[in-house]
Amino acid sequence: MVKRRDTTKTVDPQIVAKTRLSAERGTVIKEHVGKLSVALVYPNVYEVGMSNLGFQKIYHLLNQRDDVVCERAFLPSREEARFSGKRKQKICSLETGKPLSEFDVVAFSVTFEPDYLNVLSILSLADIPLKGRGKRDPLVVAGGVAVTLNPEPVADFIDVVLLGEGEKIIDPFVSAIIKNGKGDLKMFASLPGAYVPSAYTPVYAKDGTLNEIKTAGGFPQKVKREWDEKYGEEPNRTYVETEKTVFGDMALVETGKGCGKHCRFCAAGYIYRPTRHVQTEPLLSAIDDGLLAKGKVGLVGSAICDHPEIEKIFAHIISRGGKFSVSSLRLDNLTNSMLENLLKGECKTITVAPEAGTESLRRRVNKNLPDDMILDTAKRISEAGPFSLKMYFIVGLPGETEDDVNAIIDLTARVRAIMEPAWKKRGHDEVITVGVSGFVPKPCTPYEREPFIGIKKVAEKLNRVARGLRGIPRVAYHPESARQAYLQALLSAGDRRVGALLEKALELDGDWFRAIRETEIDANFYVSRRKGENEILPWDFIDHGFRAGYLEKELKKSETGKLTPECPPPDETCERCGEFLGICIEKNK
Repeated sequence: MVKRRDTTKTVDPQIVAKTRLSAERGTVIKEHVGKLSVALVYPNVYEVGMSNLGFQKIYHLLNQRDDVVCERAFLPSREEARFSGKRKQKICSLETGKPLSEFDVVAFSVTFEPDYLNVLSILSLADIPLKGRGKRDPLVVAGGVAVTLNPEPVADFIDVVLLGEGEKIIDPFVSAIIKNGKGDLKMFASLPGAYVPSAYTPVYAKDGTLNEIKTAGGFPQKVKREWDEKYGEEPNRTYVETEKTVFGDMALVETGKGCGKHCRFCAAGYIYRPTRHVQTEPLLSAIDDGLLAKGKVGLVGSAICDHPEIEKIFAHIISRGGKFSVSSLRLDNLTNSMLENLLKGECKTITVAPEAGTESLRRRVNKNLPDDMILDTAKRISEAGPFSLKMYFIVGLPGETEDDVNAIIDLTARVRAIMEPAWKKRGHDEVITVGVSGFVPKPCTPYEREPFIGIKKVAEKLNRVARGLRGIPRVAYHPESARQAYLQALLSAGDRRVGALLEKALELDGDWFRAIRETEIDANFYVSRRKGENEILPWDFIDHGFRAGYLEKELKKSETGKLTPECPPPDETCERCGEFLGICIEKNK
């Protein structure tokens, strides 16, 4: 007998909040009188939001101010929402149970595009108008990676978008509100990194493409992405500790921002330029705090092993008797001494990302990883200790052939074969996990104008890999959903008109594909079409600091498999992509 899901169960959010608060250390609770009140909202469940270091850092920075009180809120579970709906209760903050609608500012930290729908859901459940808010309503703000890349799908629902790194922009933003009040959005026209969607009007041509973006008087035509030149003096880390998170058994510490490897599909390598590493001493201090609290730290970042003193950092953790894990490692700089320290630190799984099955396709995406290097590293991993291995690949990359897809299977088999002797010698077979996802073109990358190849084609490639891997023992296959990749591509490339689709999806309780069918939005216009070379893109008003033509040049290099060297160390100058406060200098314009 199939057990049916209980659709009547309810959970009291106040009881949930008390349970969560009782399990936390580092929670900040303040009096509200005489302070600007900010509800910091992560548009996903508590367990996910509390694992996000950007969210934790903004909470910490805001509550350091004597003139601000910041409290948190999250997407309620269905059981919580059902309980509140029956009693007509609004979403409230975690710390004091204050309704979100009574805060001065409701600020969303948005990491992933699929959470855009949750932004609308939370506003609705909080009884805050999605549009046309009045003076008594909170100022609705959004920041984070997703909206820094392209805020347009949610632009109609947000008063101010903060573009770039919150560490740099949050203080001047809050100070502006405290000084001037929140009624007049014109005060943000001169604030670096502040984008006021209502001051920018997209004008569309007959073919549906953007013709121009009209800007209201006093507002800049280009809004600069803000980045923190002082980043590195204090690492982002877990400030509020709790076991009730995705990574509840460890304290998270960020080792750096960005990555200088120039992988052409990866947004993190472009919007976090220049690459910066946390200074060693404050990093070690944060690690010590984490070890004291948890006994284990999770090192996170886009380029962990590129930190100039990563070996010293690993050794330091081990000398303290601590354990650690790393979010991912690069195959081309994984040394034997690193492997030895990873083993001592009880890091049981090593995660790497070849991305493509063939050397030629890897060169196109600027990953200079010859097969021999991958196999040699896999062999050394197996010989170093009982590590499990995770490998991540992408299908549907620009220039991909059928041979490239088949090569994922072949490369996995060869990795398995070269690791097996060491495993047998120890008398225990480890597992190789293979994760494969469909390529999603991202704004602010050389592939921003490329199309998504389609649900059917991605699914066929994923299924072909699945069939091929079945014959390889001890391989676990974890494909990402082709349908979810399509939705992510839509929200990544969408313009302001996609907001109507979000509203429809909210009305239909998250049934995206029904929403697409029932609106006049042509989703394939955004997803499946290659954008013209001179076409205005929805996010073109954002200045990420690159010189004109840089991304286009990288795309042409991709087409011929020409590699771009990695960024030099921060103390050296570079003339490749743009000016970043003298750290990277464009000499020849």
